[in-house]
Order: sequence, then structure tokens, then C-alpha cells
Amino acid sequence: MFGASGDLFVYPTPPDTLMALQPRSNYIISRFWDRCNFSTAFKDTDKLNVAFGDWAVIMPYASADTVFSSIDRLLARFDKKGPETLILANMAENWFYSDSSELHSPDVYLPFAKAAAKHKKISKIDRARFEAQVKIIESSSVGARVPDDLPFIGADGSNGTFGDFHGGSILLFFSEPDCMDCNFSRIRLSADPNTRELIERHELTIVNIYPGSTNDDAWAKTVAEAPDGWITVAMPSASEYFELRHFPLFIYLNSRHRVLANDMGIDYLLNAFLMANMSSKSKPQTTNQ
Repeated sequence: MFGASGDLFVYPTPPDTLMALQPRSNYIISRFWDRCNFSTAFKDTDKLNVAFGDWAVIMPYASADTVFSSIDRLLARFDKKGPETLILANMAENWFYSDSSELHSPDVYLPFAKAAAKHKKISKIDRARFEAQVKIIESSSVGARVPDDLPFIGADGSNGTFGDFHGGSILLFFSEPDCMDCNFSRIRLSADPNTRELIERHELTIVNIYPGSTNDDAWAKTVAEAPDGWITVAMPSASEYFELRHFPLFIYLNSRHRVLANDMGIDYLLNAFLMANMSSKSKPQTTNQ
């Protein structure tokens, strides 16, 4: 790929003085589109998509600052051109955000989605789709803060909002009762002594979320199977805020409701809770005199 020639234009070649992978990748990413004649490139979107993919596959090896700076410069070329911005956003969705994306990265996709969502020369229907994606990414990506006004319905039928959750770290566990992996994960978490001890010391809150209506049998089953010490809620609007591509989905938050980790596996979680419990119990205990 380094120094390769695409169908539309010749890609940049790093100088021999750049030996390490990241500096070479940075060089290519930052200069990738310099030789592209966009006036003709947008007439052959298939070839342009191939070039976009060649640019995308190098991004994991470049620095984040270089990647996002390059994206901003590309989008700035077309900030007054709706059709071109829409084409780039669709290509970015294909490479970074769709169910079949080869390089799934909501953070990299976000600038493209934002550019399309606010572009007045893009149709309202298309803008609405990108606006919905922006809302999801900004609510659930690492570093994002889950909105306090996100509504839910408690197991007792009461209405609440996400801002009602206080205390230590929070694990959001999105599940469906007929999902075998969800049930397996629920059993492992509820049986894990480290998880239980963190909950008992109020250092961890697990919110068991059913992303559906309280009017169906699945909600009643979710409540009936909820482990002791967990908070169980229904959140019919969950798909408007979170990327619910599969179940179970785990999202880990700090006490200020900022996302620390997203889409972890159950083994990763159990190991993390083991380390957290060991660290907590090793701290000196203070007593009141």
C-alpha cells in the first residue's frame, strides 16, 4: 500500500527517512488526497470509494490527531457542496459504521455524520438519518456523557431519568430475556463474588436494561429474572441513544455518567471487577474515633 498508485490518482510515498510505521502512516494519511482531482473523482464513485477505503485502512496505524485533522481538511473542501458531502458521509458510513463495516469506528465516522447532518443542501430525510446517528454516537461512545434526561420505567412501574442514578461506577447491561448469551452473562455476573462485593460496598451499580415496552411478556420475564442488588428498568427509547447492534451489550460508566468502556465481553468485565475488588480491599480502612 505504501506508495501505491490508485485508479484515480497516485498516492503519496513516504520518504526513506521515515522508518517507523506511525510516521510513515501519518505522512500518507495527511497527504492522501493532495493529488486527487475531485471534479472528476466524484463522477466515478466506485473508484472514489476504493480510494477512500485505501485511505481508511491506514488510519489504525496513524496518530489520532493526524487522522482527525485529515478528515477535517477533506470535509472542509466540500462544506458548501451538499451532494459531495453526502457521498463522503455514505462512504464513511460504509467503512466505519454500518453493520458490515470493515473498520468499525464510530469516533472516526462522527465528523462525517455531523457534516451531513447539518448541511442545508442535503435533504431533510438524509439529514435526519445522520442526526440520529450523531445522537447515538455522542451518547454512548467512550468519553461521552449519558444524558441525565434519558427516561426509563422502573420495575415497580415508576418513571425516572438517568440522572437518578448516583454513587459509584455504573454498568449498563442491555439484554433481552430470550437471548442465550444475555442469560449466560447474567448468571456469571450474579454469581461472581467480586461483582457482588463491589455492589454491596456501593462501588458498583448494575442497571439491567430491557430496551422495549413494559406492555409485553418479555418485560415481565426480565423483572422476574433480575438478580438481587441489580436495578432493572425498561427503556423503550434506548435505541435512540445507544448503538444496540447486538445483545448483550455492556457499557461501563464512571460516577459522573461518562462512558469509560463500550461493548466489552463478559470475561473482560469479570477480570476488571476482580482487579477493582482487589484494589479496593487493599486500601487502608479508616475508622471514626
